[in-house]
Amino acid sequence: MSVPETTTLDRAAGPPVLAARGLVVRYGRKEALKGVDVSFHGGSLGLLGPNGAGKSTFLRAILGLLKPDRGSAAVLGFDSARAGLQIRAQSGYMPESDCHVPGLSGVEFTAYCGRISGLGGADARRRAHEVLVYVGLQEERYRKVEEYSRGMRQKVKLAAALVHDPAVLFLDEPTSGLDPQARQETLELIRDLAHNKGMHVVLSSHLLKDVETVCDEVIVLAEGQARTSGRIDALKRMASGFVVRVDGEVERFARSAQEAGLTVERDGRGALLVQDGGGAGALTARALFALGRAAGTPLRHVVPAEESLEDLFLRALAQEPR
Repeated sequence: MSVPETTTLDRAAGPPVLAARGLVVRYGRKEALKGVDVSFHGGSLGLLGPNGAGKSTFLRAILGLLKPDRGSAAVLGFDSARAGLQIRAQSGYMPESDCHVPGLSGVEFTAYCGRISGLGGADARRRAHEVLVYVGLQEERYRKVEEYSRGMRQKVKLAAALVHDPAVLFLDEPTSGLDPQARQETLELIRDLAHNKGMHVVLSSHLLKDVETVCDEVIVLAEGQARTSGRIDALKRMASGFVVRVDGEVERFARSAQEAGLTVERDGRGALLVQDGGGAGALTARALFALGRAAGTPLRHVVPAEESLEDLFLRALAQEPR
């Protein structure tokens, strides 16, 4: 299978891949985005939120397809309100809804997208063949797009977003309506682009599993507001406490921990989940060892506890906007 040409980017250099400051977008009287403040410096980002959270509006505003009512947004240092053409020249966008041109085959449609992205005719046709082979449509590329199955239409949209070799790939619900096999194939392609081809990927989805499969960072949107953002592994450890095993009387240590203002839960396997009762995430392993010594119950096992992405998501939805 041919692999599209991509450029490995220095993710530590230059401006943020994506940034928004006080971003507000209204549809009539309804505020779809309510002062979003986020930034993303590169890699793979999940834009996670329930349906109606403002994810698609956020992507369109970032790409300069919608003019914000207040605030600012930028991609790769280009202002979204004033440099939309420059942004779209360096960005690939796969919208949620179908966007093919009736009557065109897969290769004709993909090459057309390459032409409107700035490629010359010969380069657009060459790249169209390459990316269609890459996404798995080599046998179907000469068929009309309207004859494609749902999974094939999603793949041709991905090929169209990739044809001009963008620096950043924006994907809006790319697995929507797919069967399990097609969904897995699509996620594997996106993960390959983000982790092996050096392309920055922004994946918008309401499906936690999609984000967890592909992304290293996440922004949780709800009701047009950014509730939390950061690396997924770090966020899953926040306020999750420690798993503790005690040498000695477990109940004695548990009482001492509770008297110190900590919450203690038993996991049924002889271990304790110990958390900061204030939810501030300030509890440290050193403090737990000191507490065990003071209680006369030395600790033999202290490791950070991780919550699931689902727990993180529900906790973000329940909290006040950042």
